[in-house]
Amino acid sequence: MIDLLAPYKSVSIIGMDKNVGKTTLLNYLIKEFSTNGISLALTSIGRDGEDIDVVTSTPKPRIYVPKNTIIATAEGLLPQCDITLEIKSITPYPTPLGRIVIIRALSAGYVQLAGPSIVSQMAELVKNFGDADKIIVDGAISRKTFADPTITQSAVLCTGASLASDMNVVIAQTRHAVDILTLPKSPENADVITIEGAVSEGKIKALITSGKDLRGKTIVADDPTKILITAPTYEKLRIKGASLAVKTPVNLVAVAVNPFSPKGVSFSPTEFLAKMQTLLTVPTFDILLQKI
Repeated sequence: MIDLLAPYKSVSIIGMDKNVGKTTLLNYLIKEFSTNGISLALTSIGRDGEDIDVVTSTPKPRIYVPKNTIIATAEGLLPQCDITLEIKSITPYPTPLGRIVIIRALSAGYVQLAGPSIVSQMAELVKNFGDADKIIVDGAISRKTFADPTITQSAVLCTGASLASDMNVVIAQTRHAVDILTLPKSPENADVITIEGAVSEGKIKALITSGKDLRGKTIVADDPTKILITAPTYEKLRIKGASLAVKTPVNLVAVAVNPFSPKGVSFSPTEFLAKMQTLLTVPTFDILLQKI
């Protein structure tokens, strides 16, 4: 997977739900990049790195970073980081756990992350992270807005059994998310209908029922993270002869799947991965099942 991310300075890890493997993927990328001599800067949209999830009370993987990793986290979490650290700067971005501070790990160890939860603040933070070779932004539950191309240059989507107890439902919902996140750039000569801001379910349903001839029309959003419609509504739009496109595409480079859920749901890892790989249009991995 790191080969797929090689062209991009920054990557967002986004998730379909809680417990779909975002932290596991983060730890995998940290290890693989570090093994290959690639220096890292890390932050998170929500809190991450605690051993027990503060929302679901389920066990979570901790985050282990090598020496010289740059980290943006809330100042209230610094005592929870068992590294020797150097404070590089203090940002004005507030969180419930204190201001966001940028630190450098002077020793290897476990850290907890909590970065800005506002898109504009995260975008500014990523721009000012410093001299790391690669920047990773760890996402929060269902916050696909943080794949916004103004924040990072690429994204990896995590999905899994926590999303639903039925494998086919998980696959269908993931396929729809991938369809949206990989929408193409609008051609300049297209017969377009531009929608500013969120492309919501209500806006698209109103367009479908308006009686307007939509054949050959391209509905254009700012970027895929602004499109908030369900798969059935998207299908109705296509039946009407319209398509979706964006001004700024997202570089969704891969999907990572997790066949297990702490809720007790589990799928056959090989079957789940094989079905996902067959139906999705981007490279799809199970990082615990494959050598990638």
